[in-house]
Amino acid sequence: MSELQVDFPATLDLSSADTRGNFMENGWKDAIVTAVEPVFTSNPDGKMPMGTPGINVTFTVDGGKYNDRKVWNRYWFPPADYDAEAREKTINIFSRFLKALGITDEQIKTPDFNLTKTIEDMIGAEVQVSTKYDEDYDNNKVNNVRARQEGSATTSGPGVL
Repeated sequence: MSELQVDFPATLDLSSADTRGNFMENGWKDAIVTAVEPVFTSNPDGKMPMGTPGINVTFTVDGGKYNDRKVWNRYWFPPADYDAEAREKTINIFSRFLKALGITDEQIKTPDFNLTKTIEDMIGAEVQVSTKYDEDYDNNKVNNVRARQEGSATTSGPGVL
């Protein structure tokens, strides 16, 4: 048996460590969009063609016992020649996300909709996310996003729950 040859500190200050684990109760939570990053599909066996662009949105829970926890959702932009029904479903999911950010139907349906400008404006948006814990993957999936509604989330107000 070999000995560790590392000089560990005599004590560690772990007072700020998050020991809650990944589990969060299912339901609506107040959240803020804190990051939006471009992503591309890379799985050759995936549903969408390799290189399909999308965005990875980071939501940070805002209040309650899950305050500052992060959840993520990806929104994909399949090519025009992708399966029409599946493409429509994907685009509709993204459109509902845009509506949650306060973007109107009229703005969304503009033929020259500026996605780059919209992405810049997403950061800081206050929304509500519906999450569901997935035991198989030990993570919380974002099922839906809506505009923030006072008093309707499980995290409404700091310290609640």
